[in-house]
Amino acid sequence: MDDKFIITSIITVSLAISGYLAKYFNDIRLAKRKDKLDRINRQLKEFYGPLFSLTASSNASWIEFRKKNRTHVKGYFDQSEPPTKKELELWRTWICTVFQPINNEIYHLILKNGDLIIENNFPKPLSDLCAHFESYKPIISQWSRNDFSEHLSLLNYPTSILEYAEKSYNKLKQEQNKLIG
Repeated sequence: MDDKFIITSIITVSLAISGYLAKYFNDIRLAKRKDKLDRINRQLKEFYGPLFSLTASSNASWIEFRKKNRTHVKGYFDQSEPPTKKELELWRTWICTVFQPINNEIYHLILKNGDLIIENNFPKPLSDLCAHFESYKPIISQWSRNDFSEHLSLLNYPTSILEYAEKSYNKLKQEQNKLIG
């Protein structure tokens, strides 16, 4: 065998191996990118999109409710001027027909799709929402028995949940757009 043949063979084999390795590592990179994009798409579609929509809807409903009801006091249950019987009835109606149904959807969204949460630890706004939702159940149960002695849950609604949902949604949308190119 002559040197020219050996050199040509070595170069050919080296190029083939280099091409194979380049393709192999590129395929791994593309697969990881696809997996990451798939997860982000799921997070947006199955968790953060609905979470943001529901919390924004709840917030908008609350703002409109307060614009029309007891606007003269800082909080609906301001102790300096407690709500009237009619205002308490209105409160119960809104809790049962607007706020608690939205919270119910958020609660079940968290239970069903909690694996899609961005963070490694369970976010406080989400755990606070779950606790708030659960702590209203006994009060609503009392209302169903015409016991109106209580109107507030033990835990306030976590107002930070809207900011959490919006920031998380926007962060994922940016990552999604970056991966799409």
